[in-house]
Amino acid sequence: MDLKKYESIRPLAPEEVQTAIQHLTSLEPLRAVYESLQLEQSWDELVEVLSTCHSVEDFKRTVSYHWVKHIMRKCCSSVELTGTDHITKDGAYTYISNHRDIILDSAFLNVLLADIEAKFPEIAIGDNLMLYPWIETLVKLNGSFLVRRNLQGREVLLAARLLSEYMHDAIAEGKSLWIAQREGRSKDSTDKTQPALLKMLALGAKSRQPLEALTPLNIVPVTCSYEYDPCDYLKAQEMQLKRDIEGFKKSPADDGINMRTGIFGWKGEVSFHIGRPLNELVASRGETAEQYSTPEAIALLIDSEIHSHYKLYPINYIALDTLEGGKRSLYDYSAEDEAKALKYIESRIDLVKLPDGLAPDRTFLRHCLLTMYANPVRSMLQIRQGGIANTGA
Repeated sequence: MDLKKYESIRPLAPEEVQTAIQHLTSLEPLRAVYESLQLEQSWDELVEVLSTCHSVEDFKRTVSYHWVKHIMRKCCSSVELTGTDHITKDGAYTYISNHRDIILDSAFLNVLLADIEAKFPEIAIGDNLMLYPWIETLVKLNGSFLVRRNLQGREVLLAARLLSEYMHDAIAEGKSLWIAQREGRSKDSTDKTQPALLKMLALGAKSRQPLEALTPLNIVPVTCSYEYDPCDYLKAQEMQLKRDIEGFKKSPADDGINMRTGIFGWKGEVSFHIGRPLNELVASRGETAEQYSTPEAIALLIDSEIHSHYKLYPINYIALDTLEGGKRSLYDYSAEDEAKALKYIESRIDLVKLPDGLAPDRTFLRHCLLTMYANPVRSMLQIRQGGIANTGA
């Protein structure tokens, strides 16, 4: 791989790691952030461990792995990984998952894969989240590669081609990768793969035929399910702000709040499922495989695999039934489950804070929250009925 070519987006090379660590450990703001996490290791103990890290792999195994395990213990009642028979320990894969949490979707998957001795995937992350220069250094130290956002004109195509070429070269070198199925989190949990993402991924191949261009990336759909989304009320809040304020966009400070809330908020049960690789899914279609010749058709196939493996919880079924006025979900939850779920929804509405002059629209916010918990059920029911889900709110 041409490290110079990809310098602006790639993770740190081994010879760059100690220089980056020395810079990071000299920063008082980073020390303050670390100490606020209340991890078991003191800052001085962390610095000592970091002095032994000479690669991204070292950092992940000796440092960030333990940070994520701490979050799992503190903020989740359980975290599981299923579908591991669809991959091999030594395989190189491009994991494409639905997107619930800015940081933890990929962080949890990394740790869960490490626990079965599979490769740590490198993580695609938008450069809009690099709120401070040291964050970019830290995420590159943790094996992330950057997705350039907010570009104009010809810069968009050049950045997309560079990113795609990097991903193809990384897979060819035996690395695994993770990227979300869409730009930004799905606010209402419809979880639809963007055809534009697949078009970008195809740019780095010699073939111009989409499916053929994507084949070397060895794409594996992954489903992530959270019993409770810590950012649910923030997502509903953003929906009302977009409704009431023309042209509303989140600020960098809003991104910071979402990241902190997502990391430290309560998630309940968490489940990740590794689906069948895209190449296998297409091959299983036999004579009908040629229908997957467009990015749109391939996106629907990936979505079908993701949607069919949601882990659903009582709150999901109760949300659907509440919206649709009856027991459509066919799930036998108790009256206690229902009371608990609806009380939870009201408590989340109570957390919404809007600028002066705007009041929380509780009816609207309730509908937003119920919809984001109901849509995974709608998607799965649609798959079971033999189609692709259409879960418009």
